[in-house]
Amino acid sequence: MCTEDNRHYFRDRDHEPVSFKFKLIHESFVAIFNRQLKDDDMTFSQLMVVTYLGENVDKKVTQKDISEALHIKHPTTIGLIKRLEEKEMIKVVVDPDNRKYRNITLTNKGADYVAMSRERRKNTDSYLVNGMTEEEVKKLRELLDKVIDNMDALNK
Repeated sequence: MCTEDNRHYFRDRDHEPVSFKFKLIHESFVAIFNRQLKDDDMTFSQLMVVTYLGENVDKKVTQKDISEALHIKHPTTIGLIKRLEEKEMIKVVVDPDNRKYRNITLTNKGADYVAMSRERRKNTDSYLVNGMTEEEVKKLRELLDKVIDNMDALNK
């Protein structure tokens, strides 16, 4: 059963479009994370940027790298970087090897935040697969990867 504007309605789980199921999952997922992040004065998109930087600390990361990795447009990336700089989570430095490029790196504050958010993500992931066997989780991952691949092919 779903609730909207104090109205209750039942979903037809057997016949509703798969795309609708993904819409519901996405909306719930973003709402959960944004609620968790509100106290941190962060958004889900900002979290994705600092997480990406945290996973690539040993590499030079540019704005273009972030845009491509997170599948977001360049102007969106610029806005995210600006806000994260204001929050002192990241810093932008000119690449000493090629002054045309600006590298994006985590500050100590950003690195601490990434470490804290990893634990939060583990808890959320655990909740998402609650009641599933290891085999079911493995199958879910495989099926979701197939959907992602199909969506990538459709977008080309």
